[in-house]
Amino acid sequence: MDEPRALRRAAWAGAASVVLLAVGVALGYLVGVDDPSMSDSDILRRLNDDGRQVAAGFAPPVLALGIALLLWFATGLRRVLDRLSGGDPLAHAIVPAAALFGGLTITGVSLDVASAFAAWSNEFTADPNTVRALGMAGQVLALTGLIGCGVVVAVTTRIAGQAGVLPTWATWVSYAVAVLCLSGFWSGGMASAAFALWLIGAVIGVLRATPALEAVHPTD
Repeated sequence: MDEPRALRRAAWAGAASVVLLAVGVALGYLVGVDDPSMSDSDILRRLNDDGRQVAAGFAPPVLALGIALLLWFATGLRRVLDRLSGGDPLAHAIVPAAALFGGLTITGVSLDVASAFAAWSNEFTADPNTVRALGMAGQVLALTGLIGCGVVVAVTTRIAGQAGVLPTWATWVSYAVAVLCLSGFWSGGMASAAFALWLIGAVIGVLRATPALEAVHPTD
């Protein structure tokens, strides 16, 4: 098995996941309602706009692909952490935590765009209050999924910090990102942006660590 190549591919999958997740959320936002104070007329205009409906139709599959790539990256990250820690069982939380984030995110976005999909059929008359409720439910679910991101960040930071491969400033910044993510709904968009930036840093870390890990710990 060519482990360095596999880890590099997992790292690039993580980089691609950042882009796809951002695009998927943006597409869903075209018809979604994340502000309950939005006027009834604005809600109905967004839902019944054919162009927005078509664009939002790509949100779930784009998100699904992004989540699949994130899980691929998570398996590579777990392998790197296994090598750094000598097999710390805590590293096994990485993949389930990423799956928690992915599952709640795609569920939340799907709820948010459900009314637009129904309106597309021309057999559904949207009620603005129902749309508001679905939109807020989707937002709460998606932001709660950031708890999974917080676990990924916290576990990675703990193991990497114990192995001495993170500078002190990076350790504290990472723990701050973990706290933001674990606060879920209350941190809102700040946590999402912070995790995206952290994920890019983690991708770079995996790419840089792969040759060194192979040199110190040859493939079994």
